[in-house]
Amino acid sequence: VRDATRQAVLPMQGKPLNALKASGARVAEYPLFKQLSDALGVAPTDIESGEVGDITQRRFERVMLLFDPDADGIHSGVLMLMYFYRWMRPLLAAGAVWMVRPPLYVLTVTENGNTLHAYSPDHAARILSELKRRGHTNVQSHHHRGLASIDAALLASSCLAPLTRKADVMTVADAEDAIQVFASVPE
Repeated sequence: VRDATRQAVLPMQGKPLNALKASGARVAEYPLFKQLSDALGVAPTDIESGEVGDITQRRFERVMLLFDPDADGIHSGVLMLMYFYRWMRPLLAAGAVWMVRPPLYVLTVTENGNTLHAYSPDHAARILSELKRRGHTNVQSHHHRGLASIDAALLASSCLAPLTRKADVMTVADAEDAIQVFASVPE
């Protein structure tokens, strides 16, 4: 569903390596990070410090991170954010790393066919409550377990189309906040 004239996809399977804890050599050898660095045309110039080459010469304007809308997907997103924080921080500082949020639920009002997206169980509950308050009692709810369960049209409109996707620019501060949250979790 991507626009091949403007978008490229680098698929990922499984959780990425924790780039904050891994050695520089291990991160440099990790296949996903190597593919990403090669695709962007920006490589670390110092394997231990994470210093990178000239980011203005990168092949793509921005990196859009898109993961399953579940706990594993959130964790994978944080791990990728850690990679950018340690190894490609200038991209974070330049606002070139974005996180796309796919809908977790699609709620359809059966009377009129209107469709609403919810991004968390709490968000879905609030929408359902508001619909009920407005007199809509017959609402179908579909819970997406992963990106593969989202049909092509919805994936294109909610995750890929620049005007309708829900995406946030990730910053160095976002990465530092994530480090604080995950560092405080006991192992």
